[in-house]
Amino acid sequence: MKRAVMMLLACIGLAVGSADAAKVEQVWPLDGHENEQGDFFKKSIERMAALPGFQCHFDQMMVFTDGGGQRYSGDLAVLKPKRFRWQYEKPYEQFYISDGYGIWHYEPDLMQAERLDNLEAVDPAVMKLLDGRISTADLKVLQKENASGQQTRRYQVSIKGSEPVWLGFSRHGDLISIERQDLLGNRNRMSLSKCSYIAPSENLFSFTPPDGVDVLDMRSSK
Repeated sequence: MKRAVMMLLACIGLAVGSADAAKVEQVWPLDGHENEQGDFFKKSIERMAALPGFQCHFDQMMVFTDGGGQRYSGDLAVLKPKRFRWQYEKPYEQFYISDGYGIWHYEPDLMQAERLDNLEAVDPAVMKLLDGRISTADLKVLQKENASGQQTRRYQVSIKGSEPVWLGFSRHGDLISIERQDLLGNRNRMSLSKCSYIAPSENLFSFTPPDGVDVLDMRSSK
């Protein structure tokens, strides 16, 4: 369980693939007006909160202070409220599924499934943000910058109960990047691609352990 929990707790650095061709001129309709830039951020957060759910492919990169690193990839699905599915394909297959009440963690190579009920243990602030449970009232903008080469606008924000993170948005207001550094200096980045903003099926968030799998019940009340 340890290796998987570390991976999921670190899933808070996002950056979505390249924008349109370089010949397309970046146009920010709100540039040059501080109050309107604030409106852009607010509307982008509200737009995300209003989505019933979404699905994306992710590519994650963790960079450690000792010079090492680790890459992960897989698929993420969210269905509000509180249902999510993190499915890792690389470096090994595993996934977390929350049905809104509890969490299954399954690692096929170990033939082991764990039943969890502590959402906070694998539900960091950014997951709450993706799930629409964090509003602009819960965010404080510390810094902001435009990354013209990537056609993104980034904001460093403080989220209640979490260390500051960088949130990046496309010129259309889609959340396209999140980057975080922990207290030890390790950095986490993830890229999202092939996103669909149509709510995924509820069936995606249910799980029954296959025959022969060792099931560990880690719930506090059984």
